[in-house]
Amino acid sequence: MDPEHLVRNHFSVSTQTATATVEAIGDRIAQAAARAAQTLDNDGKILICGNGGSASDAQHFAAELVCRYERDRKALGAIALTADTAVLTAAGNDYDFSKIFSRQVQALGRSGDLLVAITTSGQSDNVSLAVETALEMGVQVVALTGKDGGKLAPLIANKGLELRVPSAVTARIQEAHAIIIHCICDLVELHTAGKLML
Repeated sequence: MDPEHLVRNHFSVSTQTATATVEAIGDRIAQAAARAAQTLDNDGKILICGNGGSASDAQHFAAELVCRYERDRKALGAIALTADTAVLTAAGNDYDFSKIFSRQVQALGRSGDLLVAITTSGQSDNVSLAVETALEMGVQVVALTGKDGGKLAPLIANKGLELRVPSAVTARIQEAHAIIIHCICDLVELHTAGKLML
């Protein structure tokens, strides 16, 4: 096997997935940015959750909103539900792992807020329960998914907005999720600066 060939193949397939994603859901990504911007315009906040690599994506997303993406502007209200280890371990220990995000949605979420649920498979019990809890509370939901959307897809059908990457490969889905997050951050930041109406 030629290592350089394998590297080039990774980049090639990732590029193909990114192109397929924007063709499939480019309009929905813009809609998700509009929902995020409207939430923030109305003094709501964005709650973000996910497991594993998606937990890191949640923290990355929140950091870009609270601090900055590319431009200096006011801080934007976003909380990664993956970041508080005391809450995560208490909820996991006192209840079970499926409730580590839903308990935080109950505590922090308010009607008019937005939950961004990140899951490559759509099969995570703790993400699905967070989404169910959010919808019951009047919290809007945007889900970043992949594969066939898993059990999360029917939960948010006609109730939320699903951004499904057209790939069955976890790494490719994660790479596309990173681009989607950057797109949303860029559009929201331009909107906040008064340079784009969403």
